[in-house]
Amino acid sequence: MIRFLKATESGCAWFGKAAAWTVPLLVLGTCLTILMVQLRLNVLVEWDARLPLLGEHLSLSNLTELQWHLFAVMTMLGGVYALNDNSHVCVDFLACRFSPRTRAIVTLLGDLLLMLPFTVIMTLYAWDYMMSAFHSGEGSSYGGLSDRWIIKAFLPLGFGLLVVFGVARVLRIAIQLATSSIPSDTPAVTPQRLDE
Repeated sequence: MIRFLKATESGCAWFGKAAAWTVPLLVLGTCLTILMVQLRLNVLVEWDARLPLLGEHLSLSNLTELQWHLFAVMTMLGGVYALNDNSHVCVDFLACRFSPRTRAIVTLLGDLLLMLPFTVIMTLYAWDYMMSAFHSGEGSSYGGLSDRWIIKAFLPLGFGLLVVFGVARVLRIAIQLATSSIPSDTPAVTPQRLDE
């Protein structure tokens, strides 16, 4: 069961790893934007068919908005990766003095009382937010990206992944506490020290 729960946590974190590929796209988009500004181009290329998100052309407005949206994708999917990798922001000044069992209890309570309620509520609200954009056909009002629901879909996806990750981690830590099998080097339990 522990192996399955760890695999679930790693599976959720995989999306964050995949989101790292938005960084080269972000760099390319930034370089194209700078090039277009220098060449005083508003539209880089046009095509006949309407593409999802981009519409019928690649313009300066599209690229500018795309940079922000790629950053949002990276942030929403990268959160669960950071949590799994224990590279998230946490309060270590007290926890580093705790025993592995006490750290596990603190992590369990924090996930149950703080992370899970917040992420469940945010997933529900983000879903409604995304569906509202989908039903209204929301797009940019000044020639930027169309189909904003595609980008907004990463909000419920990111928070939903945090919910699944949180449930798996709570169950794993609860089983480890019940069976007295808390490893001292578990990333989700052992905080990283700043001086290492």
